[in-house]
Amino acid sequence: LSTTKINEELLEGFKWQAKSNEAFQLLFLSRIETYKGIYEALKTYKILKAQYPNCSLTIAGDGSQLYNVKNYAKEHLKDVSFLGHVSNDKLKFAFKNADIYLLPSYSEGMPTTVLEAMAFGLPIVSRPVGGLVDFFENDKMGYLVESQEPQDFAEAILSIVQKQKKYNKISHYNHAYAKQHFMASKVVKQLEKIIADV
Repeated sequence: LSTTKINEELLEGFKWQAKSNEAFQLLFLSRIETYKGIYEALKTYKILKAQYPNCSLTIAGDGSQLYNVKNYAKEHLKDVSFLGHVSNDKLKFAFKNADIYLLPSYSEGMPTTVLEAMAFGLPIVSRPVGGLVDFFENDKMGYLVESQEPQDFAEAILSIVQKQKKYNKISHYNHAYAKQHFMASKVVKQLEKIIADV
């Protein structure tokens, strides 16, 4: 059992820094499908927006629900940006400009986007699915929420963004952990060791 990996080039030029802004931007970066939790993400954002008018949501990705999601956002929400499919510089832009990574997915293998978000210092709010449960440390990396209730995701996010010291502690820990465990060069060495042992 190993892990997916992060392309080292993705982090070129990125240097972790503490943040102190009151506004925050949520990022949902995945296939725009019901099973990825996109509607839970929208409803979570609606709850947060009522309390924090300065918060915003960025949705990156394509999928069968994109048209419906855009219509829902247009009718019910404000400050929602759609980036479409992202890669290379657009992918870097999405992570660098976000503050929290939200993925209320129903099921996963090992979601590379979570590992990438961690590398960019984003606290993670997701669910205990797939390989995440093998390494994720609740409260130190963010939160894996057992339920699928938007209120529960909103409360997890608020518990991070309302405490600046806690936010920056999680952010720095995730950046350091991802660089230590998920970079391609590290994963290659792990695989080489497994093969040598076998």
